[in-house]
Amino acid sequence: MAEQDAMMEEVTSAMGDMQMPEPGGTEGRPNNAQVSPRRHHVLTGNGSASSPLRSIEAKPSRPLDAVIAAGPAAPPIEFPSPKFERGRRDHVLVYVEHTRTHQVAKNVLFRDYSREYGETPEKALSRVKQAYWPMPYKERINTIMGHVEICVVLTRCAMDCSDEDGTSDHSPSDDSSSGEEDDVVFQVTDRHVAVKVNYSRRMERYRGRHAENPLQEIAAMQLIGNEHPHVMGVIEVLFDGSNLNVVMPYAGSGDLFQMLQDSQERGTGFSEPEARYWFRQIMDGVKHLHNKGVCHRDLSPENVMIDSNNSLIIDMGMAIRIPYSDPQHPNRVVDITKGTAKRMIAPQGTCGKLPYMSPEIYRNRTPFDGGAVDVWTCGTILFCMVTGNRSYSRPHDSDAQYYWMTHGLPRLLHDWNIELTSECVHLLKNMLQVDPRLRLTLDEVIHHPWFHHHDAPPVHTISPPPPRRPVSGKK
Repeated sequence: MAEQDAMMEEVTSAMGDMQMPEPGGTEGRPNNAQVSPRRHHVLTGNGSASSPLRSIEAKPSRPLDAVIAAGPAAPPIEFPSPKFERGRRDHVLVYVEHTRTHQVAKNVLFRDYSREYGETPEKALSRVKQAYWPMPYKERINTIMGHVEICVVLTRCAMDCSDEDGTSDHSPSDDSSSGEEDDVVFQVTDRHVAVKVNYSRRMERYRGRHAENPLQEIAAMQLIGNEHPHVMGVIEVLFDGSNLNVVMPYAGSGDLFQMLQDSQERGTGFSEPEARYWFRQIMDGVKHLHNKGVCHRDLSPENVMIDSNNSLIIDMGMAIRIPYSDPQHPNRVVDITKGTAKRMIAPQGTCGKLPYMSPEIYRNRTPFDGGAVDVWTCGTILFCMVTGNRSYSRPHDSDAQYYWMTHGLPRLLHDWNIELTSECVHLLKNMLQVDPRLRLTLDEVIHHPWFHHHDAPPVHTISPPPPRRPVSGKK
C-alpha cells in the first residue's frame, strides 16, 4: 500500500499535481467518426410507426419508473484509485530465433524492480519476465492524451536462448551492447500487445477540460477486469517517470467501423444474421459492464475492435460508475455491490460522439439513466449495421436523419428500399425511443425475439490489415 501511495504521488507530481477530476467532463470528443452515407434522400411527410409486435407504450409501468422513484439523481460513484507499477524503457538484448542472431532492441518497456528489491536497474532486469518492444515499422497512432504503439512481446530466457545447439552468433547487431555472457537475453515471441502511452504533460493540460480521463479509464478497466471475452482488459500499467503506459491485448483485425465501410463498398449493409452475430457479442459485453455498475457513455463502431470472429468493447475513457441507494442510509449512494436500487445520474456534460449520442446526453438538462444511454448508442450501431448507412449528425429533431430514425423508421427503410424483418424493425424502433422511459432496457434487448435465432460466425470477415487504432476510437 505504501508503494502504491508513493507511486500515486509520483504520478501526480509528474502531471503537475494533477488530481482525478470529477467523472464526466464538459467537453466531448471531436465529431469525426461517422460511417459515410451510402444513400442520400430528401424525405417528406410523416412516417408510420406500426409494428406487429407489442408496443412499449402499451405497458402501464416501466423499469425506469423504479429508478426514478429510488431517490433524487446523484453524481456518479468514484472509481477506486488506479494501480500502477514502476516501469522503465531501455535497450535490451534479444534473440531472434528465425535468424539465430542476437540484436539490441531499443525503447523496450518493462517493469522496473530496482526500488522494490534495492538493486541496480541492470541487476533488476534479470527479474523481468516479459517486456514490450515497439514495432519499428509501425507508425504510432495519435490519441487525445498521447499515442498508441503496437509492441512485440518479449519473454526472458532462463538461459541464453541459443545455448541448446551452440550455433547462434552471440554478437549483437548493435555495438551499444557489450555482448557479455551474463547479459539478460529476451526472446522474440509471435504475440503482440497495444500500449496506450499517456503523456503526463498532456494529461495536465487537459485536466478538467475534457471528458476523457486516463486515470479514470485505467481505474475503470481494472474494476471491470479482463476475464470477459467481449470487453478489452488491461495486462498491466507501468509508469516510467514521464508517461503512463497501459498495456492491453492487441486485436489484429481492425474495428467495426472498418467493417461497416467495407460493407458499404460492397453496396449493402450487414445481413441480419451477420449483424446479429456481432451485435449479440456487443450486448453481452455491455451487460458485463452494467453488471459491474459501469456505464460506458461512448459506445460506437470505432470502440468495438475485431479479432478474428470475436469483438471487444474498448475505450473506457468516458466511463462512469452508476450510483445505487445505500440500504443503511437512504440519502447516500453506493456502488452496485453494496446498493439496492439503481439511481438516476445528475447531468455530467455532453460527451461522446454526436452520431451515436443519446438525446438526453446531448441536451444535458435532466438526469439520465446509465443503462438507457448505452442502450441508445447500441441502437445507433445496429442501425448502421443493418442499413449500411450512417447515423445522424446530431441527436436533434432539426437533423433530418435523426428525425426519421426516431419518428418514422418504417417509412425511412421503405424509401431506401431496405427490407428488414418485423422483429429487427421493432428492436430498432424501441432501442431508439427518444423517451428513456419507453426505451428498451438491456435485458429487454437481449431477450428480444430478434435474438432467438442462433447464427454461425459470418463468412465475410475482414482480413487482418496493418495495425490501426487497436485500443482507441478515431479522434
